[in-house]
Amino acid sequence: MKKFLPSDQAQLSLGIGSDIPTERLFFAVLPDPLTAERISELAEGLRDEHGLEGRPLDTERLHVTLHHIGDYAGLPPSLLARVRQAASRVQAPEFEVCFDQVGSFAGNHQNPFVLQSEYGAELLGDLHAELARCLQSVGAKANPRFTPHMTLLYDRRRMPVQPVQPLRWFVREFVLIRSFLGQSRYQLEGRWQLG
Repeated sequence: MKKFLPSDQAQLSLGIGSDIPTERLFFAVLPDPLTAERISELAEGLRDEHGLEGRPLDTERLHVTLHHIGDYAGLPPSLLARVRQAASRVQAPEFEVCFDQVGSFAGNHQNPFVLQSEYGAELLGDLHAELARCLQSVGAKANPRFTPHMTLLYDRRRMPVQPVQPLRWFVREFVLIRSFLGQSRYQLEGRWQLG
């Protein structure tokens, strides 16, 4: 006779009811496709130049995180509706950003090697603050801290900040992304125009 698992154990064996996060939800700004290609080429060149071992992020995954909403073992549908509602309330103009330096942030085992911005960072900060205000208005979590950056790769070595040839693009929209943790896969959950 075949033995069946109790319902709660069966669900855990399928990852249902598990406390282990499988999805991440965040708002971001994406570079246009041409700029993303240039950023990927820069990442490859810097990796070779400095002997870094980390693999550069795929071109379509390059982004600047505006707000990390959270990590979830199954995304709550009501949360998705609330953060979309907040995003629809954002009022901010289009603006130009310029990323002009690279360096490492400290990590536990892998250090993010990132593009950083001086020009346009204030305008990214303004968009972050406006989105935070709208998130709070619908009772969603908003992180007050914000350091504009774009992760290029992760590596064991830490690199000091150094200038690079400026990379500019116009920010005309922001997006909501669902990331499937451990799968290197993104799903677009919303897109909102600025201006």
